[in-house]
Amino acid sequence: MSHPPNTIDGRFRVTEQGEMITQNFGDQVVAERTLDIYTAAVLREKFTSHVEPNATWVEQMRRISEDSCASYRNLVREEPRFVPYFRQATPELELGSLNIGSRPAKRNPKGGIESLRAIPWTFAWTQTRTNLSAWLGVEAALSATPSDIKVMTEMYEDWPWFRETIDLIGMILSKTDYSISQNYDEQLVDKTPELVGLGEEIREKMVTSRKGFLEVTGRDEGAGPHVSLLRASTKVRGPYLDPINVVQAELLKRLREASCEDISELDEGAVEDINLIQDALVVSIKGVAQGMRNSG
Repeated sequence: MSHPPNTIDGRFRVTEQGEMITQNFGDQVVAERTLDIYTAAVLREKFTSHVEPNATWVEQMRRISEDSCASYRNLVREEPRFVPYFRQATPELELGSLNIGSRPAKRNPKGGIESLRAIPWTFAWTQTRTNLSAWLGVEAALSATPSDIKVMTEMYEDWPWFRETIDLIGMILSKTDYSISQNYDEQLVDKTPELVGLGEEIREKMVTSRKGFLEVTGRDEGAGPHVSLLRASTKVRGPYLDPINVVQAELLKRLREASCEDISELDEGAVEDINLIQDALVVSIKGVAQGMRNSG
């Protein structure tokens, strides 16, 4: 219902990620329900009168686009501390050596951030419960003047496309965890003022994004059906997921410490320990991906 006018028109093509195929189609009853939802939505859209954005909304979207893009690029492309921090604070380096994907993590093995495929880029941040790639830039777009906030609140209430976009951002923000993300930093990141400070800056951006989201939606907590349903589900999964994140950070720490040694000089027992750590890390990565339900 939230798609712009003339983009559905009786046809809707969907690409399902691998882990979602089993979730949505692995059981006959669930598969039928999934197809029911798709079919009903496509049919209903034919009879929906779509909202056309007015000039004020279009201008506000221009500002949002420029501010959010500038903030995103400033951190990812222009901040010299970012690449070292990213590779220490997430399992990005380990993803390429673990047998958990259908393609190489990078298009160019010797390249930097720009050579990463979209999935491992998001996957790495999802594992640490930071989800940076999903919300970075939002903090700049929603940290606006009172008049801008007023217009965005109007857009949220009256423009289904904008409301759905904001609610999806809220859903991802609700899956971030400040303390879990901070623990990865404490376990894995060099204790230099530069890298420690960048981690704190990133988490502050996360907090600012949450505050901006709540201000635009006019809610005290998460808005929309995404977050309402997620909250009940998280109560069940959280007690299992949080310990996996803690264990994963410890596994990454031990694996990196072991990797600093010359393997040729290690005895058979030490090599076996490294293999066990790698196996356990794969299990933890799969566990977090399953628990988050947004793996990248």
